[in-house]
Amino acid sequence: MRINHNSMALNASDHFAKINNNIAKSMSRLSSGKKITSPADDAAGLAISTKLDAQIKGLDRAALNSNDGISVIQSAEGGLDEMHRILARMRELAVKAAEDVNSEEDRDAIQEEINALEEEINQIADTTAFNGQKLLNGGLARRSLSTDGNMKATYISKDVNPGIYELEITQAATQAKLATGITNSGATVTAAEAGMVKVNGFEVTINEGMSMTEVFEELQSHLTKIGVDVVASPDGGATSSDFATGDPVYFITKEYGLAQTLDIEVSNPDLEALLGITTGTSVAGTDCEATITPTGNGFSQTATFTTKGNEVNIIDRNGFEMTVEVLPDSIGSTEIEVLSAGTMVIQIGANSGEQIELDIPKVDAKGLGVDELIMYTHAHASEAIEKIDAAIKKISNIRSGLGAYENRLNDTYDSLKIQSESITEAYSRIMDTDMAEEMTNYTQQDVLSQAAISMMQRSNERPESILQLLQ
Repeated sequence: MRINHNSMALNASDHFAKINNNIAKSMSRLSSGKKITSPADDAAGLAISTKLDAQIKGLDRAALNSNDGISVIQSAEGGLDEMHRILARMRELAVKAAEDVNSEEDRDAIQEEINALEEEINQIADTTAFNGQKLLNGGLARRSLSTDGNMKATYISKDVNPGIYELEITQAATQAKLATGITNSGATVTAAEAGMVKVNGFEVTINEGMSMTEVFEELQSHLTKIGVDVVASPDGGATSSDFATGDPVYFITKEYGLAQTLDIEVSNPDLEALLGITTGTSVAGTDCEATITPTGNGFSQTATFTTKGNEVNIIDRNGFEMTVEVLPDSIGSTEIEVLSAGTMVIQIGANSGEQIELDIPKVDAKGLGVDELIMYTHAHASEAIEKIDAAIKKISNIRSGLGAYENRLNDTYDSLKIQSESITEAYSRIMDTDMAEEMTNYTQQDVLSQAAISMMQRSNERPESILQLLQ
């Protein structure tokens, strides 16, 4: 028996210290609800849980991004839906204008409303936005660069891959143009000469007593309604001059292409002679001519194209479509570089590269082909109906594409929430305290602590028994 070193007390004290440490850990876990409160608790578990926590936060943010993308699409869809209604009204007006019971004043009113509706389409294209970003003005369409500023891609479908596309315009489009015999002669229209000039089915009345200047102005003010300019020009219509100069007078369509025609009818021979216009005359413009060059990262061997006026439309398999607009009188070759930039990128995953690109083409009156609708003749109104039908189809296709985007984002959102839930469950198993189990452990350690205190007390009393040997 020894009194200098009480090993039993020291042993009980060591156990008490360990038990107190366990109690402290248990209390920390119970108070925080976390199984791992320091790296020492579970170094590997902490490393895994930190990675899982970052993944969860990324998934939750990506889910919110998906909802943002859905809101963008719904905003664009709202503008397109309104355009659909406008086009339906325009078609109704075109059908009304297609019957010949309308007077010119009636057609003026119809044309005025058509023009206002065209402006409203452009207004919607310019103002439809989300968080300050315009959606329908071409700001979210694929970007492209052209080596020739006279040629540019005005439409690139989402199925066109980035690359360099080679195109050559071998012949420029032309307008329909007719040289007349109208001169600034100082003559006035006689009763025999008075009559009617019909251009593309649109009638202009020439009255007795009109001066040639008044005849010129009458033709000029009326024919402009159907897209025909009446100009005096010293150089075949390239530039215009004042009628008083005596330069030749031309009828010229404002638009270019084979579809642009001038069909002339004059009511009597005397008026024909006065104006230098032969009844039955018919002239037409020409479309541009082009060639495309297949290359490794450009047009494929199966690509085909059509031309209409100053536009070249190239199509290929798998939804490839590109429209190139050529400025008047432009010929030559160009390289159009299609970039991957321009679209709105929506990050739909927690990792790099998990994204959707929203590609929304420019949707204005010109892009839809309804910027030059004419309501002054049956033929023009019928043509307008066809153009409006094509615009409605184009809007429907764009809306269909946006609907596919929205469905994909909805599916992505649901998938992200399931992933987040599953990973959160795994994170919880590593990090969260099982309160029932930990409370049981705490109770055990608390009882052991009280037992250790009791044993330390008894072990400290043991040396006192040595006094009996010393008495």
